[in-house]
Amino acid sequence: MFKEKVFNWRTIAYYIFILFSLSILLTQTAKAQHEARIYGKVTDTNGIPVEAANVIVLNVSNLGTSTNEAGRYDLLIPQDKDIIVEVSCLGYQSQKQTVNVGTGKRKQLNFELTQTVITLPIFDVMERYSFDDGIEKISPKVLHHLPGITGGVEGLIKSAGMGVFSNNEMSSQYNVRGGSYDENLIYLNGIEIYRPFLVRSGQQEGLSFINPDLVSSVKFSSGGFDPCYGDKMSSVLDVHYKKPTQFAGSLSASLLGASGHLEGATKDRKFTALFGARYQSNAYVFRQLQTKGRYNPTFTDGQLLLTYSPNSKWEFTLFGNYARNVYRLVPDTLVTRMGLVNDVKEYKVFYTGQEVDAYQTVYTAFIAKYSVSEKDNLRFLMSYFNSTEKETFDLEAQYFINDVNSSFGDDNYGEVTSSLDVGKDFHHARNFLFSNIFHGELQGEHQLKSNTLSWGMKFQGEIIDDELSEWRLFDSAGYSLPHLPTYPGQSVSYDDTARIISMGKNQLKVKNNLHTFRLSGFVQDRWNFGDSIHRFALVGGLRFSYWTFNSEFILTPRLRLMYQPKIKADISVYLATGMYYQPPFYKEMRMADGMLNKDIKSQKSYHVILGMDYLFKIMRRPFKFSTEIYYKYLYSQITYTMDNVRIIYSGLNDATGHVAGIDVKLSGEIVHNLESWIAMSLMNGIESIDGNAYTPRPTDQRFSLNLFFQDRVPKLPMLKVHINLIYSTPLPASPPTVRKYVRSSHHYFKADIGFSWQFIDGTTRIGNKNPFRFLHASYLTFEIANVLDFKNVLSYSWVSNMEGSYYKIPNYLTPRLFNVKLRFEF
Repeated sequence: MFKEKVFNWRTIAYYIFILFSLSILLTQTAKAQHEARIYGKVTDTNGIPVEAANVIVLNVSNLGTSTNEAGRYDLLIPQDKDIIVEVSCLGYQSQKQTVNVGTGKRKQLNFELTQTVITLPIFDVMERYSFDDGIEKISPKVLHHLPGITGGVEGLIKSAGMGVFSNNEMSSQYNVRGGSYDENLIYLNGIEIYRPFLVRSGQQEGLSFINPDLVSSVKFSSGGFDPCYGDKMSSVLDVHYKKPTQFAGSLSASLLGASGHLEGATKDRKFTALFGARYQSNAYVFRQLQTKGRYNPTFTDGQLLLTYSPNSKWEFTLFGNYARNVYRLVPDTLVTRMGLVNDVKEYKVFYTGQEVDAYQTVYTAFIAKYSVSEKDNLRFLMSYFNSTEKETFDLEAQYFINDVNSSFGDDNYGEVTSSLDVGKDFHHARNFLFSNIFHGELQGEHQLKSNTLSWGMKFQGEIIDDELSEWRLFDSAGYSLPHLPTYPGQSVSYDDTARIISMGKNQLKVKNNLHTFRLSGFVQDRWNFGDSIHRFALVGGLRFSYWTFNSEFILTPRLRLMYQPKIKADISVYLATGMYYQPPFYKEMRMADGMLNKDIKSQKSYHVILGMDYLFKIMRRPFKFSTEIYYKYLYSQITYTMDNVRIIYSGLNDATGHVAGIDVKLSGEIVHNLESWIAMSLMNGIESIDGNAYTPRPTDQRFSLNLFFQDRVPKLPMLKVHINLIYSTPLPASPPTVRKYVRSSHHYFKADIGFSWQFIDGTTRIGNKNPFRFLHASYLTFEIANVLDFKNVLSYSWVSNMEGSYYKIPNYLTPRLFNVKLRFEF
């Protein structure tokens, strides 16, 4: 019997977080009453707002801020004191003003900067565009303005990441260059994060791990990444949270949920705190889906990040996360029509039963950084991940396959004329999984004469207890499937095999207990060399890994070479290659019968990537053109099928494959200080199972086009329009008994549009007694998701008849939806 594990310390910690946050808020409120405030706007000589300009008080240490996208700023200053305010920005002449503001008073201070003609140093250009990093930096500024259902960092990657494919707006999962969801690495502040194991659909998934309110930087690589990153085959998402410098926070609410965060730092900035909490309920979205019923999903989480730096040598970081996703569904009916214009079929289902799923995760991490010297640094990391998951449902679906009148002009056009097949589908599950993953890691970095040496050693333990009890029975017109036929009039004995109800592969009754350890590490070196004309950067190294479960030791070299002509510093070319092995995790090693394959080995791939970045300006606005051509050879692959976001592995190293393609992306400021982009991907992925002929991989999405565009309404710069468009060609599909994939006929196309109005900024006049006087920014956003109401298909349900043929039933995604968001920042 499953019993949820509730720990009192989690409740205590939750209240501690709340009291800590309130104490910071009250302290800062009291403090603000004894300080003065300056605010204003920074523009150029044409009246265009200057974003990211530095506003610094010269005669007070560690006091300053920067302007927002509207060129506005707001800053607390000492009262009754002459202070010197300097505003500076790259490409503009700096300006200074002296001001004295009385206690509790506000004073507006505007600046108009004059542009200067400068030549950017090579270092600045390269750092901005990650010449040395080999990983793309994606601006997180649009996170709260990206229209769509899921949003967040993963939504940003789906739109802006090169080679990223996704055909499910209800999930944060994504494919990269023909890989599966499980082939993507995700790091938060340098620590790898994990997801629940039992999630079957995007509806159950809930909140993603990364809280967009807390994000400061986003980096993404679609392949060919350095040895310092882990052992997976497709991509790396590297996210870092903020390190606060002063008290701030935000509150957001929409039709889908609410969120809030607080951040603060002590006066000497040795101690900082960052806390975020979220609540989400997608019942409004789910009620629009084709399956009608009573949905009651609730997703909540809380995250805390504490940092303490006692001196210039040491820095300690403590991170904690608690998340609970509960998905309840009592389905009622489903009606879907499919087929051709002149041959329409209707699939109607009546349900009884319910589904209750719950996923509870706890994640904590500790990081200690020690600066041995200016050139030598060490970092020690520890983390613990606990997941308690249950999946329980008893569902009976009585279905009808009906013929529909398809004769144009007929009085009964569109009505059901006859029933072709009738059946029932019984599905029962009591699946419970408990996982505990803990790790310790030591990393080092050493600046040598002309190179940087990095290394790391990681120890990881995994304790997973999995109890599977699931069966599925199909019954068609009184016959159970599979059915052993008898002749009419034949006498059937009581013990005849024709009387046996066999569920075959549709039954799982397994208990797995996995206790394993992994040892892994890397060493890499980075060289920078060249002459007065050419500049090169070379990164090379090795990764190794050992797993006690199968006693497998792997060693993978990786190499990346970058070139940039100094006389043409706006162009860079790079070549990356290496071996990318992925040791199996729990899901990959579980076979179709639920048992674990003790002979399972790592999946292996070779990457070759040739890429180019070109920086240029149009009307003095920056743009970047990027392209990559890649090839991946895959072998010892573990084949799988996909059901929504659930990946069902064969548990066998039974395939080889090839993936090749090209990605192109153009990004820049079509509108001043508003970044837009368009990205295109062309790919071909094939595989051979057990030496048979090559067929498309399950994630072989041949072509995709992503577009994100932002604009301001003329003469109303605080009112903006955001358009996000995703198009991709169909994924392969096949009946459950066939391992040969064929191309489906449904393309994925989704266009979302959002309108955001910033009705409070740093220059808004608010009375001293107004409760909104602490706000420095407020936004009201109206969004239309799937504005064209395109009927996108996520997957297919395959319903068989007595003859063994299948009806392909499309599972549709969300229709047109509306959402309203309100966000306050203080």
